[in-house]
Amino acid sequence: MTTPGVLIVDDEIKLCRNIALKLKREGYVTYEAYDGKSAIRKIQQQPIRVVILDFMLTDMTGLEVLKKIKELSPETKVFMLTAYGNVENAVLAIKWGASDYLNKPFDLKQLADIVREAYRSFDELSGDVVFKSPKMQEVRGILDRITMTDAPVLLFGESGVGKTTLAKWIHDRSRRKEQPFLYVNCSSMPEAMLERELFGASGKAVAADGGTLFLEEIGNLTPLNQAHLYRLMEEKSMICPDTQQRITVNVRLVTSTGQPLKQLVKESRFRDDLYYLLNLVELELPPLRERKEDIPLLVGQKLDRLNAKYGKPLTVSDELMQLMVDWPWQGNISELMNLIERMHLLKVNGALDVEDLPSSLVGQYAKSNDDLQLQGKLYDVLEEVEGRMITGALEKTGGNQSKAAELLGISRNALIYKMKRIER
Repeated sequence: MTTPGVLIVDDEIKLCRNIALKLKREGYVTYEAYDGKSAIRKIQQQPIRVVILDFMLTDMTGLEVLKKIKELSPETKVFMLTAYGNVENAVLAIKWGASDYLNKPFDLKQLADIVREAYRSFDELSGDVVFKSPKMQEVRGILDRITMTDAPVLLFGESGVGKTTLAKWIHDRSRRKEQPFLYVNCSSMPEAMLERELFGASGKAVAADGGTLFLEEIGNLTPLNQAHLYRLMEEKSMICPDTQQRITVNVRLVTSTGQPLKQLVKESRFRDDLYYLLNLVELELPPLRERKEDIPLLVGQKLDRLNAKYGKPLTVSDELMQLMVDWPWQGNISELMNLIERMHLLKVNGALDVEDLPSSLVGQYAKSNDDLQLQGKLYDVLEEVEGRMITGALEKTGGNQSKAAELLGISRNALIYKMKRIER
């Protein structure tokens, strides 16, 4: 079965090919279309996970193509390319099912980061949040009390625990659910670009007016953008850096971090007044290894979705399920979901079993059983496993941190943080 790929749709042929080349270098299967009708045929013929779609095409509007894509493949994520300043069309596209939009001109690295995040979100839990572990019951209990309010929510935890998914879950159960949900990774852009992306006249804060704005890795904000965000939260308005006009904006903020914000405040790297505005509701999402009771539920939900999508009646053997429950899952839900999908793609019928595991993972499992019967605290053992996996990933990718992070199912920032911690 063909690996699900990325479709780039733009009548600027040179730009279309440049985007495709960049994404191919990042390891994605890519397809190109230079008009709307060709794009629709590609969706009908090929498994497409992400579409990069220009608003202006020669034969159709981007909105018309978006509507048809959502009819043919509802799970495909669509990102619109729009001329700078066209917020109204961007918001309309989001209401019609687009995942997000990107202003032209844009940075190809930023686009690659967006595609990577889209693939990662497929590998995380989507839809309803399933669980039975006590830690997740505690999280759900708090959420049930605050989802219908406008209280800001700060989510923290390791990469891959499902922070993005939970942020969308909060939005979908709030009074703002009919309005936009927009996402920005604060670690993926330089200061000036992020300032424009977030607070510009055509930025995400303006486009999310009335809805929810989710900011991932909030600890990476520079002092300048922290000041913008503080004003937005405190005054419900902001001064756009490109026009110097004050704009009133009504958004609910959900933020996430893999770094301890309290420590950043102590080090004077994060404003304490902003921190106290953000953490009105602060929730820690436990790593998967601390909520193993949920693994069979997560696997079952993912398998049901894949079976429905590909028309397969696959199940999971008891032996494989037990192995997955016992595995440490350094990449958390992202790693688990990725593994299930990889095995599912290659299996035609019957039950997924231990023999269907990738050989690299089987080797890791055997090594962990043979070599990691260590004395000492569990934390030290897990750190040893983490160190070995990071070293192995860096060796496989020739020291490329971005590719190693993708292999491990974590962000590049999380990888750098873990490497520094291990070196200490």
